[in-house]
Amino acid sequence: MASPSPHRSSILKLFKAGVAPVDIIKRLGVPSRTVYDSISRFKKLGTFLDRRGRGRKATVVTPDRIKAVKERIRRNAHRSIRKMAEGMKISRRLLGRIVKDKLKLTCYRVRKAVILSEATTKKRLERSKKLLQRTRNGDHLITVFSDEQLFTVQAKFNPQNHRVLAETYEEAFASGKTIHQTSHPASVMVFGAVCADGKSPLLFVDQGVKINKEVYILQILEKIFLPWVQKYFNGRHWVF
Repeated sequence: MASPSPHRSSILKLFKAGVAPVDIIKRLGVPSRTVYDSISRFKKLGTFLDRRGRGRKATVVTPDRIKAVKERIRRNAHRSIRKMAEGMKISRRLLGRIVKDKLKLTCYRVRKAVILSEATTKKRLERSKKLLQRTRNGDHLITVFSDEQLFTVQAKFNPQNHRVLAETYEEAFASGKTIHQTSHPASVMVFGAVCADGKSPLLFVDQGVKINKEVYILQILEKIFLPWVQKYFNGRHWVF
């Protein structure tokens, strides 16, 4: 479908001023059909705008199709665009246009959430209020947040997506198709902590210390927190 001529307003302006169509063609340098069609449309409609309904009629994105899509989404909002398009025998692109442009819907990702009991909800509310009160009093500035992570020498991979490209089965084995694993690989535990004023150096926890909670806490205090506090913060009182 050809787009409307941008010279329509100029043609009608000259026509209203009494300029002959032949002179309008010469002055504007436009085809004679454009000039005569614009003048004829103005005489019939009183405007240079197109008639209502001009252009190719919609055959897929119709009101009935939009209503059908809306009803399907109402029955099952979890149905994918691809499956819905296959069931309605239309392209995925057109169905996406109906959902986004006509129905003004947005696709949201489903998230996991824990079902909380009434007692757990009440407990979390109380803890949240206590944390909020600590921030008002400035206690969060003297709080140390710590965590540890276990690193192993064993390679990690996803059996679903980790692939090897090779011409033959033997070449795939040579390129690392099989990753050997042991039940208890060599590992090291790294411990670290942060607060409002800085962070601690990383501590490599000795083997087997994590098994004994008392020894583990004692080693952490002796090797990290006490020297760190004494060196950087002049022995201020901290909450661990």
